[in-house]
Amino acid sequence: MRKLFITSVAVLALSSAAQAANTSTTVQVGLVNGSSVSQQGLTNDSSSTTQIGILNGASTMQGTSSPSLNNASTVNQAGVQNTATTGQVAFGNNGSAITQNSFGPPAVQNNSAAVGQLSGLGINTSTVSQTAH
Repeated sequence: MRKLFITSVAVLALSSAAQAANTSTTVQVGLVNGSSVSQQGLTNDSSSTTQIGILNGASTMQGTSSPSLNNASTVNQAGVQNTATTGQVAFGNNGSAITQNSFGPPAVQNNSAAVGQLSGLGINTSTVSQTAH
C-alpha cells in the first residue's frame, strides 16, 4: 500500500509539471519594432511574435539557461528588413516557424533568420519561409 501511494504521488507530480506553461504573444506595428522573449524553466513554452514595420527584429530564447519540457515558437514579420533568431533547448520537443516578407526597394530588402535547437529525448522541427517582393 505504501509503494502504491508513493507511485501515485510521483505520477501526480509529473502530471502537475506537465501542466505548467510559459505563454507569450507579441504584436507590434510601427516603423521600427524590436522584441525579445525569454522563457526558462521546466515548463512547456509557447511564443508567438508578429511584427509589421520597416525594420523588424525578434529574438526568442526558450530553455537556453534552464531547459524546458517542450518549446514552440512562431515569428511572422513583414517589413523592409527583417531579422529573427530562435534558440530552443528542451528535454522533449522543439518546434520553430519563421515567416519573413520583405518589401520596398530591392537594394535595401533583407530577410535574415537563425535557428538553434537542442533536444534531449524529443524531436526538433524548424521551418523558415522568406519572400522578397
